Amino acid sequence: ACSTILADAMNALRKERNSTDQRFQEVTVHSLNPKCITMGELYGEVNVFTQEWADGLASSIMRAASEQTTITKDWVLFDGPVDSLWIENMNTVLDDNMTLCLANGQRIKLREQMRMLFEVQDLEVASPATVSRCGMVYMTPDDLGWRPYIQSWLERKLPDETVMTDDHKKFVLELFDETFDKGQALLRQHHLREPIATVPIQRACNICNFLEYFLFAE
Repeated sequence: ACSTILADAMNALRKERNSTDQRFQEVTVHSLNPKCITMGELYGEVNVFTQEWADGLASSIMRAASEQTTITKDWVLFDGPVDSLWIENMNTVLDDNMTLCLANGQRIKLREQMRMLFEVQDLEVASPATVSRCGMVYMTPDDLGWRPYIQSWLERKLPDETVMTDDHKKFVLELFDETFDKGQALLRQHHLREPIATVPIQRACNICNFLEYFLFAE
């Protein structure tokens, strides 16, 4: 994800390069999927038996980050689909108040170094009030393409020549360049139907998974 690349770059500039630019500080990314849990588990709720308040996942992360006294940046990354329930509770966080209002009346004031990030497929159910509070980075699979994934996979899984020489890595990349797009065209030309629809980068990822198994299987 572009947010991960940006966080890694800022950490490298601060830790390794000792940049004098104060905009580049260490970044801690807190990632969660808001759709895999209930609203109570996300923002907090009162226990029906004990009548005690318990923070949810998002509120506990924001509370802990807001209590930090360092200049380290904290990014809370909501990685999942948007719905009209959980995103509307973020409106007071995203505006100038920078405050999370909980159901028990508590208010969590965010530090200046905190940021909310959302990785979503679309904004179909997001209200204009929410959209107007956010900056947008729109990335499409067609613009990104599959080739950067193959290159990063080769660098990540085969960092040296222990398993595959540099010449072989170059040959693998040439094979992808020569055959992959032709295979995609063949799928479209014959209107072949997939049981579960995928995009080219997913198919490239699957091929890499197969190659990884054959290369590293014991």
